[in-house]
Amino acid sequence: MDGAAREFCRAVELDPKSTPSNYFSAAFWAARGEREQALTYLRRTATIDPASLWVNNFACELYRYFGLYNEAIAAGERALQLDPAFVHGEPLLAALYREMGRFDDAIALYKKAQSLSGRVAFGLAITYARMNRRNEAQETLEAAVATRGSYAPGDAIAHVHVALQAHDDAIRELERAYEEHSSSLHTVGIAPEFAPLRSDKRFLSILRQIGLDPNRVFKVSDVHPQA
Repeated sequence: MDGAAREFCRAVELDPKSTPSNYFSAAFWAARGEREQALTYLRRTATIDPASLWVNNFACELYRYFGLYNEAIAAGERALQLDPAFVHGEPLLAALYREMGRFDDAIALYKKAQSLSGRVAFGLAITYARMNRRNEAQETLEAAVATRGSYAPGDAIAHVHVALQAHDDAIRELERAYEEHSSSLHTVGIAPEFAPLRSDKRFLSILRQIGLDPNRVFKVSDVHPQA
């Protein structure tokens, strides 16, 4: 991790106005639990390229992780305004709506994304689980896995299992994600969806195995979310 930190810092030093360098630096520091460093790079990225769909979509997710809902919704809705048909992976604004209790808005956005991409969102399954619509959540999870073809990241599936309170299943999928070197596993420490696992020794072990300090990363989302 220290070597990676040096490389990210070096990349920004070489080109302070590089969108990718600042973008990935923000993600790196956020995953490590370094909130202020992450916000510095995130806000710099937004200044460099304020009309970027990718930047605004990415900012929506990180601000949500930090509990900065006002900033998150501004970034997410800006991306939607820039291109209403923009779909990359799962719609991150929908996840924000879900965390804010705006379930109908979340479902509508997930289904819109599905109509454009043909892929069922894991986030839609989480939303149904949060609404205590367990059968729909399970059916949606199965459909999401099916529309991913031959590979579905274990950490994506684990998100849904946590929402369904199936913690053993979630840990099993996270362990698979670790073994398969899932590229998105590094965010599970700061993702609020995984908060119910933070007292589970198996979850703490996974975080340490990928080089994260649980006490540090958990502080990122300990801040009370904005209303």
